[in-house]
Order: sequence, then C-alpha cells, then structure tokens
Amino acid sequence: MAGGGHDDAERSRTRFEYRVWGEHAKAVRLLARLADEERTETVEDCYLIVDDLSWNAKVRDDTLKVKQLVDEERGVEEWTSQHHRSASTAPTPFDEVFEALRLDRPQRGKSFDMTKAVRRLDPDGDVRAVFVVKQRRLFRIDDLRAEATEIEIVDTDTTLHTLSIEGDDLDALRTLRKRLGLKGEPNVAVHEVIDSL
Repeated sequence: MAGGGHDDAERSRTRFEYRVWGEHAKAVRLLARLADEERTETVEDCYLIVDDLSWNAKVRDDTLKVKQLVDEERGVEEWTSQHHRSASTAPTPFDEVFEALRLDRPQRGKSFDMTKAVRRLDPDGDVRAVFVVKQRRLFRIDDLRAEATEIEIVDTDTTLHTLSIEGDDLDALRTLRKRLGLKGEPNVAVHEVIDSL
C-alpha cells in the first residue's frame, strides 16, 4: 500500500501489543491492584476493514488512525501507528476512504455525521466499515498501558470482551503478560476478530 507525504499526519509511533479475548476476571483484578492509575471511558470507533489484515484502520473523533503490523516475536505484535488528517498522507486504500467520508469537513468547521458518511460508501468497495462502542477500563502500570474492554458491535447482538497490554518496552510487557497468567494465549487484534464475524 502506498502512502503520501507527512504534512497532515502525526509522526509514526511504534508499540508492542498483546491482546487476548474473553473476560479474564482474575487478570483484570490483578491489573487493578498493580495499576499506578485507573480510569474508565466510553468510545465509539468505526473500523475500516480491508483484506490485508496487517493494516488496522479506524476513525475516532473524525480522525483516521492507521496501524501497520511490523513484526511479531513470541506472541507479541509490533505495530506502527499514525493519525491522518488529510487524504494525501493516508496509505491506499484509506486515502480514498478519507476522501469518500469527507473526514476533512470537521477540520474546516463544517457539520459532519459519520453514520451518514459511511452509508455513502460503495458497498462493493475494498473497505468495509463497522461501528463499535467500547466500554474501556484503562490501567497504567509504570510505562505500560492495559485495558479491559467490552466491545459492542453496533446493529448486531454481538458483545465481546478483550484484555490488552501495550508499551514500548518488550521485556516489561512480557513480564507483565506472564504475571497476569496470559502467556500462551492467542494474540488477536480487534479488527481481525471483527473481520471474522
């Protein structure tokens, strides 16, 4: 997939991520005890699913975030991520979706309705849009971040539970994964699970 310039994109960031599925109540309780900080939030995302699952793209708060899988080592995935505020910086085919959704409208102070914009997408196009609502419980443990999340797939009866840990320090992440009793669990990204549904 090709990309454009970097005028309207934030600098690329690389992080290690490990995500498991199910409630994992014991691990969540331990996270709450270990956490330096905890908060909750509700977010609405629109995932843009493509055939190549090494790309993970979503729209949140009218901004396109695109992640690309860089590497995987012992079950931990390494992703680069970048926020895009212009079609010219987004990789193909997300540049075309950016244009089709007219994601630049809110930046210019114009009214915007994400649901209506998605309805205008070509149903036979290369990108499938899926709305989700996430109830997230977020933890910070030293320099690592963790979240226990309930994900509701909009317009379906599907609700999923997932637990993830991420950060820049691979060794610290692996240590926390082991302490939480998650080592050996399959690491599957959100967009992959959505695609499988």
